[in-house]
Amino acid sequence: MRTMSHEKLPWMSLCARAGLISAALALLPSAGAVAMPAAVADFVPHKATYELFLDRKRRGDGVSSAGGRMEFEWADVCDGWSITQKTQIYVGRSEGYNLNFGWSLSTWEAKDGLAYRFFIRRYTDGQESELLRGEAHLETIGGEGRAVFSSPDEKEVGLPAGTVFPTWHSFELLDLAQSEERGLWSVLFDGAGDDDGLSAVSAFITGEAKPQREGLLDSALIQAQPSWRMILAYYTLDDQEALPIHEQELRLFVTGVAEDFVFDYGDFALRARLVELSELPPTGC
Repeated sequence: MRTMSHEKLPWMSLCARAGLISAALALLPSAGAVAMPAAVADFVPHKATYELFLDRKRRGDGVSSAGGRMEFEWADVCDGWSITQKTQIYVGRSEGYNLNFGWSLSTWEAKDGLAYRFFIRRYTDGQESELLRGEAHLETIGGEGRAVFSSPDEKEVGLPAGTVFPTWHSFELLDLAQSEERGLWSVLFDGAGDDDGLSAVSAFITGEAKPQREGLLDSALIQAQPSWRMILAYYTLDDQEALPIHEQELRLFVTGVAEDFVFDYGDFALRARLVELSELPPTGC
């Protein structure tokens, strides 16, 4: 795996092993479906808070400690889905140089999956280091599209056929988990990262998770709800045969709630523990 990167901003996304990735690479690219994903029917708008802590590290990499916090909200705003997220990460190094970085984002995505707006701020040592803003549109699900960035620089980016936006992709993952298929290969546009906001994502369902887990929050959004373990690996579009830029694994519930994330950055990995969860009030749509 490549060196640490926080370019891809996790919301539904997963620690890929070489064999699993190879199996997913053999799949045809996902063109999406014209109909709305079936998983929308079970989704529950919610707000979740996660504590981040060091899960594992490689010997000699210099990382002595790591942790942080992530706040996440996924809402139904009638004409679309909105996601807000705030993340702060601290990494201590044995040689004395510590990292303190994070990001906040606000996105809106049309329910038909054809339009997307994003506003992302990145922070380093408490100071804003980058601002990303723009919008994107697809001709049809499975078709081409374009994205227009207004910050940090004005530019237009073509979206290849088969591109999907984050919320649509999340629902596709839930549909995948409840099907007989185990893998999905997608082109994702989220507006983040160095590759014009685009990445290729290999997803693999490793199986249905056990109904209960010690320490799981007592919430109707997750207790006794079906859930699945998933693995995601992110690649650049022109380098899909190489090691992934970033890998994640997580447990995803049928309600859309994610827990027990593992964010693998290569020289170390962070685990996210769900510590607060609440259903958002109805919007009256």
